Amino acid sequence: MCARSALPDVGPAVAGVLDAAASPFADAVVWAQGDVAWRGTGGWTVLLTGRDRLRRLSALWQAAVAGRPDPAAPVRGWISSTFADDSAEPAVLRVPERLARADADGVRGIEQHADGAALAAAAAADPDARLLTGEDFPLPADTAEHAWDDVGYAAGVREVLERLARHGDGAGREPLEKVVISRTLTVPAEDADLWRAVEALRADYPQTWVFAVGGLVGATPEILATRHAGEVSSRVLAGSLPRGATAAEDAALRARLAADERLGHEHRWAARSVVDALAPVVELEDADPAPTVLTLPNVHHLATAVRGRLRDGGGTVLDVVAALHPTAAVGGTPREAAVRLIAEVEPVDRGRYAGPVGWMDETGDGVIALALRCGQQVSGGIRLHAGGGMVPGAVPEEEVVEVGVKLQPMRRALGLR
Repeated sequence: MCARSALPDVGPAVAGVLDAAASPFADAVVWAQGDVAWRGTGGWTVLLTGRDRLRRLSALWQAAVAGRPDPAAPVRGWISSTFADDSAEPAVLRVPERLARADADGVRGIEQHADGAALAAAAAADPDARLLTGEDFPLPADTAEHAWDDVGYAAGVREVLERLARHGDGAGREPLEKVVISRTLTVPAEDADLWRAVEALRADYPQTWVFAVGGLVGATPEILATRHAGEVSSRVLAGSLPRGATAAEDAALRARLAADERLGHEHRWAARSVVDALAPVVELEDADPAPTVLTLPNVHHLATAVRGRLRDGGGTVLDVVAALHPTAAVGGTPREAAVRLIAEVEPVDRGRYAGPVGWMDETGDGVIALALRCGQQVSGGIRLHAGGGMVPGAVPEEEVVEVGVKLQPMRRALGLR
């Protein structure tokens, strides 16, 4: 494994900090966007199960920060939580002992004012929290035998469309407007392959946020929430089409996406779910923001930016995220009914796919993205995840193609066709 496989070439002065061989891939932290990358090693891991995981992680983090000798000293923790609270997989809080930040000017070590005793006390106060110190991160079991193939995914889409139709039959039930259905694909991969994948994702998708936390690795274009000095923002992606083979075809697909009624309807539900969730806690700049088309190397997305200022400055960025997650972009509308249907239809527990992933600091500020275009390291390999939003009128065969396109970033990063 190359000592600088996850960050730019930085020379021998920081080899001890950035050495990828210093710990297994699942124990490391990577957070990168554009020319800036963070790398964390060592330290502590908290695994959390049970209900209301995001708010409990927020409370645990605040207690751990406040219990240090100097509560105002700079420290960062990374979280990767599950899509659903009933997931068999735990939410993860990683507090690295060592941090390095790489940018165009080189790499420098960042002093982490973490305190193991304060973190241990905070974890002990939650009966469903488990603190790891020195142990390797426990990887989830492989689930390849339960996963859909293309035919299975198409059948799953048909079932969801039938359920959508039944919920809209006027039988007194709240109509289901949209449900997001995902699939998995497990492929062989060792730690060295995953470090190379991080490097490839950074090179190929500079507009995204490349992450690795607890063995979950990917390149997501979607920020769930940022919090900085009282300002909050969120970016919603929903509704997509693949890139064209030529410039003319690409431009036509962009125009089609901007005008497509079905995809526009899907996007409006996702954006409205974020606006409605933030409105009670954030003074919004625009209560009805308009979407634009975001172009990435493999796909065009409809995107809406939501911004505002916190009405109450307490808590952390995770408390903002708790009000949002899961949005219609990864769950559906209405949220509770869509999440129930996902649990009934999908053959594999999503784990931390489509869950919040990102960082927070000692003030509670931070950046939390959605874990999309990603894979979870499992024993002997990596379980890739991708999904798509289903609304009435969706075509199962087209959805198979779309979800295949969304699997491509991770497949290519791993060197697979």
